[in-house]
Amino acid sequence: MKIIGYMEGTNSELLTDLLLEGLDTLPLSNGWDNHGKYIAHINRADNISMVVGYLHKFLTISKDFGKSDDILSALKAYRIPTVFIVPKNRQDKAIKLLKGKGVNYKLADPAELTKIITGTLAKRKAAAGKTIKKR
Repeated sequence: MKIIGYMEGTNSELLTDLLLEGLDTLPLSNGWDNHGKYIAHINRADNISMVVGYLHKFLTISKDFGKSDDILSALKAYRIPTVFIVPKNRQDKAIKLLKGKGVNYKLADPAELTKIITGTLAKRKAAAGKTIKKR
């Protein structure tokens, strides 16, 4: 069973679409909104295949809220692919903001979200199935 972790504000229609595609969902928190499990505390036992949410839920500009790299630490450590929701016309700026963060990510316009998530998971499944069998 694939589990998609999602941050607060993620569209409920997307979450329903994911359920209908056979994917389960798990609410995650950035530590300020108390939406679900704190994202920096996720581990392998959570079996999260991907995380999705609006970019502002993961990053901060202000030093008053701590380092945003802490929020991304589990995503990097467990190589969890992440889909940041960013309107298409703002994605160039988002790429600059994410440079050097070390996260395996894709950007998705809200209108393309389900397609991006299911397409990415299908590619990962296909790649995992191409393992070389040793004799």
